[in-house]
Amino acid sequence: MTLLVIAVSCKDETEKIDNDVTTELEVGDITHIETLFDKTYFDTELEYNLLKELDICDTTEVEGSVCAPCSAEHFKFTKYNNNKTLSDAFLLQVKALTVLKGQEAKLPMRHLIVFERENDELVKVNGFRGNLIATRESKSGIKDLIVRFYIPEDEAFLNCLFVWEDNKYHFKTVEAIDGGGGFGSVKEVVKDSVSKIVYQSLMDNTMLF
Repeated sequence: MTLLVIAVSCKDETEKIDNDVTTELEVGDITHIETLFDKTYFDTELEYNLLKELDICDTTEVEGSVCAPCSAEHFKFTKYNNNKTLSDAFLLQVKALTVLKGQEAKLPMRHLIVFERENDELVKVNGFRGNLIATRESKSGIKDLIVRFYIPEDEAFLNCLFVWEDNKYHFKTVEAIDGGGGFGSVKEVVKDSVSKIVYQSLMDNTMLF
């Protein structure tokens, strides 16, 4: 993938919202997200129980276990559907280098997985090998996602917008490029053409699963 510097503008056009201020969000508002995995516990028992239901981490707390424990040190829950409870629809971020249950290899990068409850069972809807950096309010009540990916061969970070359509998230556009010949927000005049290149790169590098 070759990305030219003319594809991006020099200014940051992303809206910034202070997450510490309680405000009623409106359609189009962006909430920036930074996940540090700096807690050892969940805010509610629900999150731990959801991990137990998914059966992807260690609940036994046996010393020396290779599998990651079901703790906030490795997993982060985020609500994305205002029409459903967290128990029935959530985003799960998994820290890089985490070993999931039934696997031996560490995850090489952070993962973001979308789950929805169907027929009383949790089902994976989308998977991203990237970092959730923001959500955007939508008319449907299901938040748009902005996910940041890193493509090693291009030495480029790509901020991509995903919107909810037909019961799952779909790639919409690339919003910003850092590296690979670009630095900053993608210009509207070339956004469609550059987005096609970026989407193909994401697929070629199995960033979506």
